[in-house]
Amino acid sequence: MVEELSNYLKKCDIEVVAAEDFTIPATKVDKHRILVLPSYNILEMIEEAVDEEGSLSDYVHNQLEEVHRLSVEDVFRRIVKSRLLYTDISSELQNLDGKNFEDIYRAYSLIWEGQELIDEQLSETETESFQISEEWVQDRLEDDALIVMELPLASGYEAPLWVPMGGYNECPLPVYQSVIVKYWQEGYGIKILAVTEDTWIFQASSRPQTHQEALKLAQEHFIFCQYVLDEFPSLGHYADYLMKQDVWFFWWD
Repeated sequence: MVEELSNYLKKCDIEVVAAEDFTIPATKVDKHRILVLPSYNILEMIEEAVDEEGSLSDYVHNQLEEVHRLSVEDVFRRIVKSRLLYTDISSELQNLDGKNFEDIYRAYSLIWEGQELIDEQLSETETESFQISEEWVQDRLEDDALIVMELPLASGYEAPLWVPMGGYNECPLPVYQSVIVKYWQEGYGIKILAVTEDTWIFQASSRPQTHQEALKLAQEHFIFCQYVLDEFPSLGHYADYLMKQDVWFFWWD
């Protein structure tokens, strides 16, 4: 599997590392050094992309055209529309055309109405940043090797296209992931640390400075991946985390 994946990723700067030789890759100032944990789901998505476009690089090129056409509000709007589709929320409230982020989030919050989870009161949290460990990696390996991929700092948002995962369950399509990563890259200087078949791990270079900024970022994360609140009592607790910690962990069931 690793051999097939590395062949598809040959246009990128990659290193294949045997599982027994693996150590956590050191970060680089001017690069995203991304730990890619191979999986058959990722391989299958790449194969589908290649079948449609002819090559992975052609797929990335064509998807980037869409990434540059879409605004981040377009993407949040589309994600929330898909979440509202199978609810009993009225069609009038589901109509998000032309709505700004505040209105988009307000519609999304209707899914969780009445739950303490969406409480926005800033609350102290002692939750520590997630740390990638060799044990965490070994527990998720589906092969006897893995891949370290480097991308230029400005091109990090291409990672969800080179390593497509998502588009099923609540995980956004790779093209939507790319738009949002680009937006966060511009706003918070995020670096991409790792990707698996169901996980992205980012590290922010800057943190939100006010409660209001942190709350909006928490709302964005919650739309992107509802499971960010699995470890927190409420949105307000998560906003406090984002003001204190740099690592953003997104996992989809």
